[in-house]
Amino acid sequence: MNPNMYARILVTAALLQVALMYLPPLSWGMWKLHFAALEGSLLAAVLGVAALALGRGQPWVQGFSCVAMLGGLLPALAAWPVFAREGTAFSPVAWLTGGSTYEVAITRDIPLAQGVSADLYRAPGQGPHPFVVVVHGGSWRSGDKGEVPHASKALAAAGYTVVDVRYPLASEAAFPAAIAGVKCAFAQVQIRAAELGIDPARGALLGRSAGGQIALTAAYAADGIPSACAESAHPPRAVIALYAPTDLAWDHANPFVPDVVDGTAALEFYLGGTPEAAPDAYRQGTPMRWLDHPVPPTLLLHGTAERCVRPLNAERLRDALLERGQTVETLLVPFADHGFDVRPGGFGEQLSRARMLKFLATYL
Repeated sequence: MNPNMYARILVTAALLQVALMYLPPLSWGMWKLHFAALEGSLLAAVLGVAALALGRGQPWVQGFSCVAMLGGLLPALAAWPVFAREGTAFSPVAWLTGGSTYEVAITRDIPLAQGVSADLYRAPGQGPHPFVVVVHGGSWRSGDKGEVPHASKALAAAGYTVVDVRYPLASEAAFPAAIAGVKCAFAQVQIRAAELGIDPARGALLGRSAGGQIALTAAYAADGIPSACAESAHPPRAVIALYAPTDLAWDHANPFVPDVVDGTAALEFYLGGTPEAAPDAYRQGTPMRWLDHPVPPTLLLHGTAERCVRPLNAERLRDALLERGQTVETLLVPFADHGFDVRPGGFGEQLSRARMLKFLATYL
């Protein structure tokens, strides 16, 4: 095969990846390809460079190679000033290899309450340690503890014992069972502080996607949504939500088109119907509705290229918190889609990890 043929193959592959990166996905399967293409964006740039070098004398190959190079580099170029603003350095090695492998002690399947259990990622050294209760995503109808383990290990290695909880899904118990279960888990962790080696007064909630909505509402609702257990708890000192829905009736009315995660159906399944049929559930489940009293300092992380939960969720909650004089920080990750911290070493994972550690160090 001659170099010109190699150049055509490479530029075609690069253009296909760029198309997957920037064209709206039409189905859940296409979204997965779109996500993989975004997270591997630098590969398109490398393929474009190789095609440019091999495609001499083929103007169309060289032209499209430049297009592929630019498309592949745009996420990196957009992330560069964000890394500078965050005061952290981008690691190309971590991007290629997935970053550091953190060795921490993990205890699986600790029962906390009826229908609630947890995996414990223990911070090293003598406690008591601050702790973070992690709430998984999954559109309220799927998912489980144990997701995004590299993030839990990184937090534990930094000195925060992580309690990664399994809570009742919508198929197992009606709303607001998930929120009540997470509140109970938070209380049970504090009650067992000596056993778990944690400081019961220094705890945070962290949730992803639907788990972000649960974490925010559990942190904000106070007595408005009772815990699933009678024991009282110190309120969380801070709450972190990644790519979370924050105004559920608004989300129901403003889905993406196409709606690759079938978000409106997920909301109806979780809350028992449409906003018209179940207005109280939508109101109770919306973090923005619980801002009539002081709430914990909040960190909101979202990607600007979202195709599952609109970035306006983070911006609207941020603005509502600021209007009420509450403490809130935001990080919008350029060219990042839903689940941007799932890939170890990606632009979004590196940025979100650095910001979360900085936030936790401030408030815990």
